[in-house]
Amino acid sequence: MPANHQSYLAAVRTHMANDRTLLSYQRTALAWGGIAAFTYKFYQSPPFILLSIVFLIVGIATSLYGIHRYRRFRARITDS
Repeated sequence: MPANHQSYLAAVRTHMANDRTLLSYQRTALAWGGIAAFTYKFYQSPPFILLSIVFLIVGIATSLYGIHRYRRFRARITDS
């Protein structure tokens, strides 16, 4: 198998791993959003409302960090 073909396959595997990592971050962010919705719906006292807002912010931050990380690594993979 030519070296060029092996490096191409390695790049494809690396891109696929980066895609899976992004999906993992998005799945985690969705879980944080679900926890926030559950907390808000079933516990209506002010401390729990604040806690649900914190959970929602953590979910949004997780999603944004995952997107940032994906783009940063995609650029590094493409440049190599």
